[in-house]
Amino acid sequence: MKKFFVSVLFITTIISAQAQLKIDGQYRPRFEFRDGYKAFNTENNDPAYFVTQRTRLNLNHKYNTVTSRISIQDYRIWGEYKLKSDDPGVSVFEAYFKLQLNDFWAVSAGRQSFNIDNKRLFSAANWNQVSSSHDGVTMDYKKESLNFKMLTAFNQSKVSNFGTDYSDQISNYKFLNAIWIEKKVQNLTLANITITDGYQKEGTKSTEYYRMTTGVVAKYNKTASNIEARGFYQFGKNMKGQDVSSYFLNLIYGYDLTEKFNIIAGIEYMSGNDLSDSLNLDDNAFDILYGTKHAYNGIMDYFSTPNTTANAGLVDAYVKFNFSKLKNWNLSARYHYFALANNYLYNGEEQDKFLANEIDLIAKYKMNDIIDMEFGYATLLGSKTLEYIKGVEPEGMQHYFYAMITVKPTFFKN
Repeated sequence: MKKFFVSVLFITTIISAQAQLKIDGQYRPRFEFRDGYKAFNTENNDPAYFVTQRTRLNLNHKYNTVTSRISIQDYRIWGEYKLKSDDPGVSVFEAYFKLQLNDFWAVSAGRQSFNIDNKRLFSAANWNQVSSSHDGVTMDYKKESLNFKMLTAFNQSKVSNFGTDYSDQISNYKFLNAIWIEKKVQNLTLANITITDGYQKEGTKSTEYYRMTTGVVAKYNKTASNIEARGFYQFGKNMKGQDVSSYFLNLIYGYDLTEKFNIIAGIEYMSGNDLSDSLNLDDNAFDILYGTKHAYNGIMDYFSTPNTTANAGLVDAYVKFNFSKLKNWNLSARYHYFALANNYLYNGEEQDKFLANEIDLIAKYKMNDIIDMEFGYATLLGSKTLEYIKGVEPEGMQHYFYAMITVKPTFFKN
């Protein structure tokens, strides 16, 4: 028996020496002051202020060709639970393994976050304290200048002996497939993205609607300047069964004036429904699907989904001034001009397409290797058209402020 335990201890020691294990965490409390965030403030509303917190414990393990990750998180609003409450709040953000098949191919399975391109159509949505992850299988291929990624997911809410009824999760996709192919040739990078998502028709057990989003991405980088262009087309049927025909266009130009000062100018166009055409029954409002919302169309999040512009689409012209490497500070000042992409009616009359001007100011400070701080302030000046869409008359200017600290300690690493 003694020899047996000695042998087990010896084998365990060898395996531990060959394996890599890292245990780290994240604490991210964020204070927010909302006085016009997402919705107009009025004379009857008082400002809201609160603190939310994300806490994560991450376990990353690697042994030979197998990498695995478990990320457990807790999200809460400070004061949400009673002092002696035992309400559960822990969930699994990621839990997957990755098998490296050879030098180029790898497969992953489990719950995992997924980022594609600039995260416009597919993102882990890191700003959201809960974030976004998917249950599925991914394939990765990397060889020199060629990258390939694919995610496939099929959702069910329970184990059953017959059928694939998903009616109790009708707002969630039942099937999802995302493919990303990227090729780099010197200073030029070309890519294609194709996303297919399927939803079960409400009130049925087997009827499904499928929507496809496909398009190209082109990037050109040279010395101090870079250009990015994107064009996506959406077709098929949405979750309500409407025929979809919509598109997205994006052009970005960035230039490094100095090593510390960068300017970015861009425009996004998301098609929308012509609300003056009562005979059109198609859905022409482009949906950015599972992409990040907060990072692009202003940090006040007024225009995050098609219905936030009454499905009339969105035009966002913007300019960003970024100051970096100022000791431990990174500063950013941003201006957004928002307008509707299509016609909007109020009381039977077409309205001006201009929606709002927004100014965002963001400061990031790196205190040390594990502590980062971030501060943001934004203000929005809306138009009469935006008042009609939101259904309220604002009182004064709209304001939003946040202060966030992120601490990422490493508890163990061998």
